[in-house]
Order: sequence, then C-alpha cells, then structure tokens
Amino acid sequence: MVEQPGSMGADIGAYIDIRTAKSPAVSPDGELLAYLSDESGTHQIWLKPTAGGAPWRLTDLPEPVGAIAFSPKSRDLLFTMDCGGDERHQLWLVPEASGLAVPLTEDPTTLHAWGCWSPDGTRIAFAANSRDKSQMDLFVMEVATRETTAVLQGVGYREAIAFFPDGRSLLVRDATRAMNDQDLFRLDLGTGALEPLLPHEGRAQYRALKTRKDGSGFFLVADHEHAFHALGFYALSEKRLTWLVERDNQDIEAVAVSPDQQRLTYVVNDEGWSRLFLRELETGENRELRGFPLGTIASVAFTPDNASVVFPLEGAATPGDIWRYDLAGEKPERLTKASKAGVDVSSFIEPTVERVGSFDGLQVPVFVYRPRAKAPAAGYPAVIIVHGGPEAQWTPGFRADVQYMLAQGIMVVAPNVRGSTGYGRPYQHLDDKERRMDSVADLKAVRLWLGGLSEVDESRIAVFGRSYGGFMVLAALTEYPELWKLGIEFYGIANFETLLETTGPWRKHLRAAKYGDPVADKDLLARISPIRKIDRIRVPLLMAQGLDDPRVPPGESEMIFSALRGLGRSVEYLRIPHEGHGFARIENRRTVFGAVADFLARHL
Repeated sequence: MVEQPGSMGADIGAYIDIRTAKSPAVSPDGELLAYLSDESGTHQIWLKPTAGGAPWRLTDLPEPVGAIAFSPKSRDLLFTMDCGGDERHQLWLVPEASGLAVPLTEDPTTLHAWGCWSPDGTRIAFAANSRDKSQMDLFVMEVATRETTAVLQGVGYREAIAFFPDGRSLLVRDATRAMNDQDLFRLDLGTGALEPLLPHEGRAQYRALKTRKDGSGFFLVADHEHAFHALGFYALSEKRLTWLVERDNQDIEAVAVSPDQQRLTYVVNDEGWSRLFLRELETGENRELRGFPLGTIASVAFTPDNASVVFPLEGAATPGDIWRYDLAGEKPERLTKASKAGVDVSSFIEPTVERVGSFDGLQVPVFVYRPRAKAPAAGYPAVIIVHGGPEAQWTPGFRADVQYMLAQGIMVVAPNVRGSTGYGRPYQHLDDKERRMDSVADLKAVRLWLGGLSEVDESRIAVFGRSYGGFMVLAALTEYPELWKLGIEFYGIANFETLLETTGPWRKHLRAAKYGDPVADKDLLARISPIRKIDRIRVPLLMAQGLDDPRVPPGESEMIFSALRGLGRSVEYLRIPHEGHGFARIENRRTVFGAVADFLARHL
C-alpha cells in the first residue's frame, strides 16, 4: 500500500526500463527476422537469423521507427519514421537490410501512410497529403528511380492496401465517412478506373485484407453485415463474399495466408485475450495453436517454408517478445529475449474480467488486477484506468505502470465502457455524439461498484487515462467530483470545439464523425467539453503532454492547467518537448511515470 513517499517498493524506473520487441517481419528467403525493439531507448530495427544466433541492431536513428516491411523479392527493407511524434512519417529503405538507410520521401510537412510492395518488388504504393493537408491521395513509386505518380486523388482518407497479383491494380480502402465506416475499391493503374467492391448497407469495417496469388480474390476480416468481425473470402469474378469463420460474440482480428495458399492462421479476440487458430482451406478444419503464454497478438505471418507462423506476443504478466510456432511439431518458441531490467516478471499479475451494471442495465466489462499482498484493514487504494480511442478496447497487454502499482499494493481496474470495440458494433456506437456522456456514467457505475467492495478503501480511488481516456478523466472529475481522490491524465481532450479546430487537418472530418460536427453540433460539443465545468474539479490532478502532439495538440492541456491554476486548485503539469501522442523515448517515459509514482505516493 502506498502510504508515504519513502515507503515505496522498487523504483518505478526499473519497471519502465523493461524492454519489448514487436512488429516482426521475415525476409522472403526465410533466413532473417526483422523486428522493432526499444533496447536502445527508442524503437529501432533489429535483425536476427531465424535459425538462431545473436540479434543485432540495424538502425541507430535519432527518431523511433514506425512500420517495417520486406520487399517480397529481396531483403530490401522499407520503414517509416516521423520527427518528434508529429506523425508526418517519411518512407525509408535499407537495401538488402544492410548498411545505411536512404530516404524515399523527403517532405517533412507531409504525412506518408505506408501501403504495400508490388508483387515483383519494383514499386511501392502509399497515401500522402502533399496536395492538400486535409486529404489523403494515393501514389505509386518506382523504387529504383524514385519516380512517383499520383494514381488517385479525392476528398477524404484512403489507403493503399495491396497490389493485386498482376501488379496492374490496387486494392483500396476508403474511410471518407469514418474510420469504422469504410468501402473497398479496385483501382486500375492503367486507366484510373475505380471499381466498387462489396457494396453494403450501413457501416462496415475491413481489416487484414490478403490477396490470393492466383488473382481470384482476397481474404478479409470484416463486420460487413455482421455485429462482429468474421473471416471471409471475396471472389472477384463472381463478386461474392463467402464467410469462412464466424465466431459467436467474438471478433477475428488478424489473418495470414500460407505461401502455398493451403492454410490460414487467424487471431480471435476472446474477452480481450488473443487465441491463435490454423485453418486448412481444403477441408475447413480449424485447430487452436497452444502452449504459449496468455496475452495479445497484434499480427501473424507464415514463414516462407510454410512450416511455422511468427507473431508478437505480450500479456499483462508477459512483456512483449516475438514468438514462432512450429506447425508440424506443435511447438512454440520465443525468438527474442527483450531485457527485463532485473525485474522479477514472474511475480507479475494477470487480471480477471467482471461485469458491472450501469445506469440503464448495460453490463460493462471490467478488467480487475488485484495485488498479491493482502488488503490492509482499510482496504486497497485503487486506480481506475480508462483506455483511449474511444473506439478501442482495454486488453491484457503489458503495462509496466500497472504492474508497478500492483507491487505497491494498489488495485487497478480497467473498464471497457460503452463505445469500446471488441463487443460488437452495436456496443461500439452506444456513445456516439449525443450519447457521449453515457460512457462517463458507465465510469461512475464502475467507481461505485469498486468502492462497494470490502477489499477497497472507498476514500482512495483515482482515475487515470490518456488521450480520449484523458477526456474521460476530466469528464469524471467534472461530472462526479465527489467520487475521486485524484486524477491523472495525459494529452486529454478539454474542449471538443478547439480540438476539431486544431487537430491534424486529415483527422478533422474523421473525429467529427465520432464526436459531432463543429457547426451542426456546436451546442453538443460545448455541453460535453470539460473546460466548461472546470471549476468542479476539487482533487489533485497530474497532467502530461507531448509538445509535438498532432492529435490532441498542447492547447488542450494548457487550457486545463491555466484554468485550474487560476482557480487555485492542485494541478501539476509536465510539458515534454519533442514528443507526440505518447512518450516514445525512454528518458521521457522515466520522467513521466516517475512523476506518476511520486504523485500517487503523495496523494493516494
């Protein structure tokens, strides 16, 4: 239990120094694994022989690396990198995954969204807002010459998902209306003709699109005319979608196709935990792949020899590493061994899931993390953590700060209030626009439930969130000020009107689709903005903000800090230079989470 600053257990810095590995990619010859690791303090590219051997760092760049992708025909390795978290990613290439990186794009004012390699490895496709900062156009580049052609211009946000196998057309995903309301098209690169695919009534979202080598169609994960995401195949000649795997009340989140086109692997979201399956396409047989720790799996890929699948795995008690599963031997193997910084991770705690009834009877899923130490006589202090998004889900991934709190005797609960993903499309839309504050009422219900537990000290319950979760913190403190001991929020939304004026131009329409139109819904946006009720905040508040954040610009935090300071309230504010929507550098994570530990020690 946290009582006095001097009584803290292990310093939080040790927990923050735990490293992780993620984003694996296997070279086409199957001999080299590339992945991202923050061993050096920021995410850089590391390489490791798939047959075994010591890893080595490929890049040593001043900024963290984003996405990585091997050419389908060589070891040429493409990656993305922005500056200070500004999300204006540039495209870079390391020829043959050896030597120095060379830039493919060099416009720091433009956002480049990585797309795909052509089947022959000579071209790449990507989206960029160079023509108009509020619109994303599609481009194709000849890698050898850097010659770049705009192949699709228009209004809104769109992505280049894949070249079709003949290399003459692109699979395009369009999110002009909203990120969860998408359309698919086939773009003929010769004529510019745009053919609609999978027309639909209502909203749909398409993920994990994988073309077949014979050009007959593509596999996809979608909630097309479904409440949950299912796995299907779209046949181009017949214009027919056939569902292959549909799970009751569970989303499928990722899929990979074996190089010989005989098998699929796919990831199922089971109450937030990932389950990995193999499907034989000829027989339709499905079997679950087991033997690795509980956790979450963000992606999956076959090795070129069809014998194994490779995936990143992290769990609440398992810091992230890269794993391989031998399909014939049914044997999992951890390929990377990211540093644990001397921390005994065997003592880390997995959560359980409980349901809490909200004001209207809705059952809200809540992840509950209980400390190993026995509750003191007065009960555990507790922190409720609210995820961002809002279209996201708290899942039992690795959080160093959560495990630190548990080690200090602080109970942690993380709800998936209405509006969260993972529980079906109807649940996801229960907080849209005029129902925004219903999700804050869910948070109240969770707080009252938590305070009613005999093992919890009701007088010491805090609320913590980042981004949209930061808005939820501010909303909780202004709507229900009497319920909280303190608040912690990172880069939270204070005023939806100013957010929609200042967020990145390409994001404005997408955010308005979720929160409300700045003109038509002006009164609503004002009503739900915490800055309008800032005088209701009575408890200590800790804030942190990256000063290059393009999503929730610093002005949102500045106005909260200025208003609370003017009112004479207890507020502490960390301004972090050269960071965006998150803290990518180890020294900044130490600063921010060190402040969190100190704040909890003094106020909780």
